[in-house]
Amino acid sequence: MGIIIKQSFISSIVSYIGVALGALNSLYLFPKLIGPEGIGLINVISASATLFLPLLQLGFTTSLVKFFPHFRKKSYFTTFVAYGFLAPLIALIVFALLWPFTRGIFSFFFEEKAEIIFDNISYVVPLSGILVFFGLFESYARANYKTIVPAVVRNLIWRLSMTLGVIVVTSDYFGHANLALVLVWSWLLCLIIIGVYVYVGTDLKLGWKKDFFSSDKFMSFNSFSGYVILVALGVRLVQVIDQLMVASLIDTKAAGVFTTAMYFATLIEIPKRTVMNIVQPVLVDAFKENDMQKVNEIYKKSSLNLLLIGGTIFVLIWVNVFDIFEIIPRKDEFQTGIYVVFFYGLARVIDLGMGCNHEIIVFSKYYKVNLPLQFLLVGVVMGTNTLLIPEFKITGAALATCISVIIYNLLRYWYLKWKLSIQPFSKQTIMVLLILVVYLLIGTYLPVDFKLINNPIIRSLVNIFVRTIIVGVPILITAYFLKLSDVINRVINEILGKIKSNKQ
Repeated sequence: MGIIIKQSFISSIVSYIGVALGALNSLYLFPKLIGPEGIGLINVISASATLFLPLLQLGFTTSLVKFFPHFRKKSYFTTFVAYGFLAPLIALIVFALLWPFTRGIFSFFFEEKAEIIFDNISYVVPLSGILVFFGLFESYARANYKTIVPAVVRNLIWRLSMTLGVIVVTSDYFGHANLALVLVWSWLLCLIIIGVYVYVGTDLKLGWKKDFFSSDKFMSFNSFSGYVILVALGVRLVQVIDQLMVASLIDTKAAGVFTTAMYFATLIEIPKRTVMNIVQPVLVDAFKENDMQKVNEIYKKSSLNLLLIGGTIFVLIWVNVFDIFEIIPRKDEFQTGIYVVFFYGLARVIDLGMGCNHEIIVFSKYYKVNLPLQFLLVGVVMGTNTLLIPEFKITGAALATCISVIIYNLLRYWYLKWKLSIQPFSKQTIMVLLILVVYLLIGTYLPVDFKLINNPIIRSLVNIFVRTIIVGVPILITAYFLKLSDVINRVINEILGKIKSNKQ
């Protein structure tokens, strides 16, 4: 866990710097400059491109990490790497050739109520290609335990390039039609940077030896990748189907409001994304050595720590949500997304509380069960969205996601307990939940409003700051003295130790 904690800490710092820039983009700059329609265009084009990634990457982003330890010391290792990049390239070429037929599907969904999306839908092809190889380079770096630079590229460089791009295209010489192009160029810059880093930093070499294709692990690699394709497709559908259905059933502006509100869920998920990038190779090694005690330890620690950290972020967001939406430009257009924040955020907290259950299943010998589970989830998501969006609009889409996440995680929890006799919960879990609920209620009804401040934006900022201190600090203090998380306690003790040493 030492490697996990160290790299997780550094990557978290990078991620939260990216969060600050992302907050500037999502909550102020983009609403002010391009409004909900422009935001909807960018996010739906991005969602459409990522929808194809599982098919185009052929499952190799996961397979490269899983099989890396098995091939690392083989003479045909360079062929393993070359195959991992060449096969997706061929898939991408086929996709580009078939695009004229695929475009007709998007016409059916978007041409009537989201015309601006349909007019820019062809940007999906180059964007998909860029994202395919960005994901492959990122996975190769992760397999080499190098996660910090990829985190910088994804969280900082991409956001900075989007910021500059949006500022440029909203000048008098450009318009919304160029927003999709900004998205493509921003990711292309990131691809170039991470490609150079992986080539130089990991001593990436490609080769071609026939021994690789006759090895025992070659068929296992392809078989595993085949299942990953289908499972990842299900995961991707779950991630983007609500955005696509909101744009299709309502309009592009509604999709913009919805995805802006969804941004708060990404704040809650940052701890998990950071930890899981590092946990994956450790789990692979644990399963290779059949060290189930290590697997169980990671399962429990990931659940408890992610629930505490992610739950605290959710509480702080929700108790401040009305003041946050007061700050957003064109607030009258965006305030319909307030309860999207609640239901989508709650879904993310539930997912965090279940720990690394998905990763454990994927890297265990029972990985095939993900396939029926995932497509069951897709059915639930599509069904609940179809029922709830017409009645409750974008709030219905968020509620549908929350229901689906609960069902899916309960199934994964039951399966791991049945097959591996492991489960992530303890007495500390109950205590964390009680703390979060109590402070959520306190913060919600806390009478914090500095009405003497005339400027509404400054007043909201002061309200947010004061309420965050009043609610957030007691949560951490309570967790510290109850010793709910050894990771949290270790970090706080290190900070206190440095403060004491500086005084001396």
